[in-house]
Amino acid sequence: MPGEFVITKATRIIYNQQDKELAVAISPLVLKFQEAAGIKLKTTGKLRTHDILVRLTDNITQPEGYHMEISPNSIKIEAGTPTGVFYAVQSLLQLLPTEIESPILVKNVQWKAQAVVIDDAPAFAYRGLMLDVARHFMPYNFLEKMVDLMAMQKMNTLHLHLTDSQGWRFESKKYPKLNTIGAYRKGTAFNTTYDYASRPNDTLYGGYYTQDQLRKLVAYAQSKFITIIPEIEMPAHASAALAAYPEFACLDSTGKAFPYPSQIQNEFCTKDSTFIFLTDILTEVMDVFPSKYIHIAGDEASKENWRKCPICLQRMKDEHLNSVDELQSYFVKRIEKFVNEKGRRIIGWDEILEGGLAPNATVMSWRGEQGGIDAAKLGHQVIMTPGDYCYFDHYQSADSSEPPAFEGLTTLATVYGYHPVPDGLTPEQAKLIIGTQGNLWTESVPTPEHAEYMYFPRAIALAEVAWTVNKQPYDQFLSRLLSYINRLDYYHVNYSRHMFDIQMTTSVDSVTKLVRAQLAGIPNGYDVYYTTDGSHPTVNSLKYTGPITITKDAEINAGVIYKGILVDEVNKTFTINKATGHPSPLVTPANKSYNKGGEHAWNNGILGSDSRFNDGEWLGWSGQDFDGTIDLGTPQYMDTITTRFFNKPSDWVYMPQWVSISVSNNGVDFKEVARQADLQTNKDGSHTLKMGLGHITARYVKVVAKCDGLIPKGSPGEGNQAWLFVDEVKVE
Repeated sequence: MPGEFVITKATRIIYNQQDKELAVAISPLVLKFQEAAGIKLKTTGKLRTHDILVRLTDNITQPEGYHMEISPNSIKIEAGTPTGVFYAVQSLLQLLPTEIESPILVKNVQWKAQAVVIDDAPAFAYRGLMLDVARHFMPYNFLEKMVDLMAMQKMNTLHLHLTDSQGWRFESKKYPKLNTIGAYRKGTAFNTTYDYASRPNDTLYGGYYTQDQLRKLVAYAQSKFITIIPEIEMPAHASAALAAYPEFACLDSTGKAFPYPSQIQNEFCTKDSTFIFLTDILTEVMDVFPSKYIHIAGDEASKENWRKCPICLQRMKDEHLNSVDELQSYFVKRIEKFVNEKGRRIIGWDEILEGGLAPNATVMSWRGEQGGIDAAKLGHQVIMTPGDYCYFDHYQSADSSEPPAFEGLTTLATVYGYHPVPDGLTPEQAKLIIGTQGNLWTESVPTPEHAEYMYFPRAIALAEVAWTVNKQPYDQFLSRLLSYINRLDYYHVNYSRHMFDIQMTTSVDSVTKLVRAQLAGIPNGYDVYYTTDGSHPTVNSLKYTGPITITKDAEINAGVIYKGILVDEVNKTFTINKATGHPSPLVTPANKSYNKGGEHAWNNGILGSDSRFNDGEWLGWSGQDFDGTIDLGTPQYMDTITTRFFNKPSDWVYMPQWVSISVSNNGVDFKEVARQADLQTNKDGSHTLKMGLGHITARYVKVVAKCDGLIPKGSPGEGNQAWLFVDEVKVE
């Protein structure tokens, strides 16, 4: 349809003012025009030319669907429900100039929308994001901000992970120690001991939401047609609750209580008093959250304590249960019965399938799609959240400058390529896949800014997957995303700049020893610019035309500039020294999972990430020493040797016990010239060790780093072999 509709101060929006929910549905349009355009859309009078008409009709039966006609003379919005009107309003806002998102008045903008006819409805009824506020407590205002951003994407469910072993975030009036003890753990944001018992002089980390705050959030979300689903973890991930109320923990095989703190004590006992405690909590939760669904988790229960606890063993005997899996099923079914009696339904992660699925449960399938397939075949509703596509705690780029994340790589393209209905289901079973959800676990995400980076723009891609019936090709999605993304700037969203996933590959010339960087994944029609000093590129930076030769230390940032905005960026740091590119055999090859850079990655002139050891540049060994020799070709003067190691005990990665430097002129007879021990540290990430040699001459340099051995008791992975990670060795 040709032409445009221009909104002016004379434009009115006509609707049934007796319908209060309809007024809520159109309120974003009214508010944004008032703030950004200084136009107060009048809502009274009879319909006339150049007005916006909004009405409900029985002709549209899909509860979230709508029909919108934009012509040069009018806008007409029809829907079967106020929810559908709300989503029509979101579409209209997207058709208007970007400045409509401005919270302050913008001058000299013509507020026009292209003439078009849209008949639209979502592909899936459930379109959600999950935010883990247990591992890291997020401030209340960030929750409202997430609701705003989700509403813009037509998402309708925010799943709050309120409790876990690292913290209890829901205020309980009946069990106050859940908040005075369970909400605050010892130490820093990244503390992994789950220690709640140290009082009162330790640094404490955490927080919780009051019931009044959560009621306020529920009401705010309802105004954006978003449902808040609470999750209370059971039977596992319960350390925070058990720290507050240890009487709900299991007994050991002798009938004594397990000592606390103990990471192994992570599951509620199946005693009757536990069920009273949990149903009391759920009663409080359901009084705050009116959602149809209550999430009870059910995941990752080791059940080790149940196998020893005399109370749980007696429970199995009394209930004629043959395994601890069946005991978990009993646990879930007992909780479900209570929740169903309150007029609600439970959701659980796909582990609730083990031992038999509760009669009315909805399954969230996270361990791939098989759990969802199995649940659908059993006649249960399913929400697909497989880790490979929907886990936003994964890295979203191979760029070494990415902030800390959990393991894995889930790019924007991967998310957009997801199809929530798996193959192999009948049409009736396929209907039981009610939607999909992006999950952000926050073990490595301590701040709202970091959370935004992990969510966006991947959440936008998943929103389109969940809404669109006939999804467009990825390049078309990217084109629209690039035009849309600066709307997030008005909300001060710290979104990721990895729209294309440009990759920087490197090589070392075996003859000249020169290091070269080459870019791949550049989309057609876009130019790439780069800098060598670590600054962000602009259109005034160097334009990439081919491989970049590195002759001295440099930090290369390369990226795509679109309409003045940096929309993709990749970074690598280079260090050029006497060891770069020379033969460097290892006595013991690195573990095949951490050897992507090849045997010579430890002196190829390319620095690995400061925050992650799986970026392809770090070499890793489990329980083995690092022992490598560099042949400089001819005797060279040298004053210092610099080595790099990684430390992250929570991931079983430790600094070496000691590092030794030896030199030789014949490659056989080596003399130790430096040694350093006592290298352990509490700081995670890369660590540089610079060792002075005096002014010596040698052709061969041998570096040995002693692996730290077995992981000590009380630490994650205790009793297993520690990992040793080595990156660049510099000879100067």
